[in-house]
Amino acid sequence: MAENYAEVLMEFARAEEIDRTFTYRIPEELKDLLEVGMRVRVPFGRGNRTKEGYIISFTNSIDFPPSKIKFIYSIIDDFPVFTPAALDLAYYMQDRYGTTLAAALDIMLPPGSKGNKIALNRKKTNYIKLIKPKEEVIDYMTSIKNNKTLKNQYNILTILLDIGEAPINELMEELQITRSSFNSLSKKGITKIYTKLEEYKAKKDFAITETGYLLNREQEDALDMLNKSFNKKTHETFLLHGITGSGKTEIFLQFIENIVDEGYQAIVLVPEISLTPQTVGRFRRRFGNKVGITHSRLSPRERMDQWVLAKEGKISIMIGPRSAVFTPFKNLKAIVIDEEHETTYKSDTTPKYQTKEVAKFRMEQENGLLLLASATPDLESYYKASVDEYKLLELTSRVYDRPLPQIEFVDMRLELTTGNKYVFSSKLHEEIQKTIDKNEQVMLFLNRRGHSTFVSCRSCGYAIKCDHCNITMTYHLGRNKLMCHYCGMGKENPNTCPSCKSKFIRYFGDGTQKVEEQARVFFPNANIARMDMDTTRNNKHETILKNFKDGKIDILVGTQMIAKGHDFPNVTLVGIMAADNMLYMQDFRASERTFQLITQVTGRAGRGEKPGKVLIQTYDPDHYCLQIAAKQDYLAFYNEEIELRKQMKYPPFSHIFSVLITSDKEDEVIRWANRLMEYYKFYNKEKDFELYGPIPAAISKIADIYRWRIIIKSSDRKRLNNYGLYCIDKLRELDKPSTIAIQSDIDPVMLY
Repeated sequence: MAENYAEVLMEFARAEEIDRTFTYRIPEELKDLLEVGMRVRVPFGRGNRTKEGYIISFTNSIDFPPSKIKFIYSIIDDFPVFTPAALDLAYYMQDRYGTTLAAALDIMLPPGSKGNKIALNRKKTNYIKLIKPKEEVIDYMTSIKNNKTLKNQYNILTILLDIGEAPINELMEELQITRSSFNSLSKKGITKIYTKLEEYKAKKDFAITETGYLLNREQEDALDMLNKSFNKKTHETFLLHGITGSGKTEIFLQFIENIVDEGYQAIVLVPEISLTPQTVGRFRRRFGNKVGITHSRLSPRERMDQWVLAKEGKISIMIGPRSAVFTPFKNLKAIVIDEEHETTYKSDTTPKYQTKEVAKFRMEQENGLLLLASATPDLESYYKASVDEYKLLELTSRVYDRPLPQIEFVDMRLELTTGNKYVFSSKLHEEIQKTIDKNEQVMLFLNRRGHSTFVSCRSCGYAIKCDHCNITMTYHLGRNKLMCHYCGMGKENPNTCPSCKSKFIRYFGDGTQKVEEQARVFFPNANIARMDMDTTRNNKHETILKNFKDGKIDILVGTQMIAKGHDFPNVTLVGIMAADNMLYMQDFRASERTFQLITQVTGRAGRGEKPGKVLIQTYDPDHYCLQIAAKQDYLAFYNEEIELRKQMKYPPFSHIFSVLITSDKEDEVIRWANRLMEYYKFYNKEKDFELYGPIPAAISKIADIYRWRIIIKSSDRKRLNNYGLYCIDKLRELDKPSTIAIQSDIDPVMLY
């Protein structure tokens, strides 16, 4: 290495003022070891505290005397954790989303890597082995055989007598025991615990048990287009629009098979964890141990293992939610984004990246193919396909020519006139009973968890709100508590009104818990389960979905977790409990989200050989969105909605820059929000930008933090982003506000 200095970016550089490189001298002993993209330990600040940084470049050009430049202390890893392509991606994210370079790089590292060495190929595993002669071990086992408190030790020794040694973690998982029994045996001198370095490998072997299915003509045409594009080895983006049950996943599988057979790699993204087990299962049956998985409910160690397997090329396919887009494959040639319309592909934490854009940039880098897929594409995506920015692939029929489900509306206004105040209409009640009598399955969808969405006084109208958020609290039956779904605060359910002391406290608004409760009353012989955020902690969603697939559950009640991507052939009835409860949200995308959810939910019925039926309960059955969704006519909805977007200058005909000003002092939020708006008005002399606000956010207080918002629109994304950030920087530079926080987002998908 000819250069004597390294430009190092500090990993904690979240603030703009330190999001830059610092120059460090390279010690002689490190000159032949350092590479761009490596992590190093360096002295930082006046106290020379040891900090972690990333080498961005090398140089011989310095502005200070060499004697004043500090030396790098040491290397953290033996290899560059960031390739040149990863650094380019971080620069792209910094420019496109206004984030810091350090924040963009940090999310590419696996959890648990901060300050810890990442060892490629090798990992430390704690093993236990027998050190006493076999006869002495048997004598000890005989002496403790009937001792219940030493049962775990007995079971450990039984296994070790058979295999000699074993990884402790595997034994703990197999026997469902803690570490203490292993320690006790070692203290007695019967066994020894030691550390062994071994190669990373898949947690267990997965046999290939499935081959590709015969495709219909539309599927063949779509696959042919993808393969021709891949063979050209140039970047293209495809939008695969296929109705529910049209066999989109089979196209992914066969397309990726061609990629893997040629020695390349692919990433498959799903919108949420509940879809991961089913997707992983299908891919592992087809590709075995070539498939990796990553998501937030894995432990940091498990995610680190998957990262290393990908880095070393030990796997060829990574499946996971949006963070999997950063998988460090060296020969990446395809990224598939399933259910591409989902809002979870837009990060709501810094850096606020759009996964589809990051994936497109990666594929442009690698001359690879990006495949977006959905039965209800995002309107902006379909618009890009209509103007040939994306290539459109269409699947208009279900596999095996299975019919779409029969769809009926139930007008809940009429139910009220007959005195029915239950969540089930008489028609839905009747159809559920028929379905379970035939040993078929039912899915009931309601996109609100809890028992009752608010509690109110019938006497004075007082609605019980969270003490810390400007939102009504949700009643949860099992805990007999009111819960805030934003800050998590709980409070006792009052017997009298906190305002007028009346006893007329009533529950309003239905949640999944109430649906489950009433279903158990109406259908006492049915096996019923609920799948929402309250029931799926600790990966319980996998158990629920497996039990449903195995026929152990007759009725599955759930939120949007059950609405998309799942394929259960015995589901012949789907009930949508409150179809219109999202139509009137304060969001220009409300109709689109409602259409997408209803279309996706109805698509769960009749996916097998038995015909399906869907009942849609609503108070507004004539709304165009519901009527078109019932017909699964995406194009009709698109044509209606895109015209409204064009008239109102909403995306895709403009871009939105959102500013959120927050503080624990309401008057400070209002003062500084108005002051910031003054900057926006001052620097908008040519009236190039449309300004809205400042106004309270849709939820004006969360966890005692007041929230105000400014919205800016423009057709020029880059100028809008620069303008939005510039005015925030000017406020910080000139006025130095200390009592507020400011967050910004370009092209947000949610405004609340």
